[in-house]
Amino acid sequence: MSSFYQIAPNLSISDNPNFGNYYREIVHDLLLSVDTNFSSALNIPPFSTRNCIIEYRDEGPMCSNIAGVHFIFLHVTGNSFQQWLYQFSHEYCHHLINGKMTSSIYGLMWFEETVCDLASLYQLHTIYNQWSTHSNQIKKALSPTFREYLSLYLPEHKQLFSATHHPGFLSLWEQILFEPKYHRDHYNAIATKMFPLFVENPSLWKMILYFGDMRNWNSLSDLFEHLHQTADDSYSKSLSDLEKLLLS
Repeated sequence: MSSFYQIAPNLSISDNPNFGNYYREIVHDLLLSVDTNFSSALNIPPFSTRNCIIEYRDEGPMCSNIAGVHFIFLHVTGNSFQQWLYQFSHEYCHHLINGKMTSSIYGLMWFEETVCDLASLYQLHTIYNQWSTHSNQIKKALSPTFREYLSLYLPEHKQLFSATHHPGFLSLWEQILFEPKYHRDHYNAIATKMFPLFVENPSLWKMILYFGDMRNWNSLSDLFEHLHQTADDSYSKSLSDLEKLLLS
């Protein structure tokens, strides 16, 4: 049976042997940085969200709500630092959105998945910038690997990303996106399209605090109407720019 190491007030990680032998200081700092970067963008105290346990899972990454505790399952081994960051960022975004976390895919779950893909891109970019000038020489030496890893996904599917430059591209993809299955290639293309706005104004991440259960939404226009009603001055213009980017 696994035991757990508490690495922050709200974060614990399993000693599951499937994680392999990894450089704990570096990996734990990456995981903590995901929270602090998001907390800064969301203007909330770091490590102030509900308890979250990080565990290994053969079947792949996911975020689950088990008896009121969020479990983030990762499928990563050893010093695959880029994968630790990429997977955890995606699942931690689900954790912050705090929906019902069932396996059903309907409503605007495609948009939540897109935003969580965007979270991985954003954190790779942010950690690269933070570590490229870090006083810790190991972190500084690792920083280019995050930029290189980001380049693999920004975008991952160049032909689909090219289609996002055409007005009304989302309406053409609507039937595909609302299918009850994952279309991660499309999510990546849309996330890549959104990426510059979140880099320009990290406060735009505040919108995820008002998503709720994305299965309750059937229209992106309706969601944006709701988000405009809850937006503050730090990101209201950026939210309008995002809506225009996606729906014009």
